[in-house]
Amino acid sequence: MKNLIVLFVLLLAGCKSAKNTTDYAAQGYVKATVIKYEVESCGYLLQLEGEKKLMPQNLSEGFKKDGMAVWVKYETLKKQPMSTCMAGQVVTITDIKKQ
Repeated sequence: MKNLIVLFVLLLAGCKSAKNTTDYAAQGYVKATVIKYEVESCGYLLQLEGEKKLMPQNLSEGFKKDGMAVWVKYETLKKQPMSTCMAGQVVTITDIKKQ
């Protein structure tokens, strides 16, 4: 009976859900939150920690959810295009992952 209990405990310990231990910050990603920005028809922006906002040119439909927490890598455009939305810096997303 003892062996059965020990086996059961070991089985439970082995079945714990694995947490995502990837260190995205060490890989150059930054934390951001997707926000639906209604002002000036801006659409979806990325709010970085702090006050900085980004206007992604290529945010895919799967990430257009207000309040979604993400890890993002992006490139700033050297020449900022003209836009009616003056809320953030225009960027191109090079990679994005859900938090």
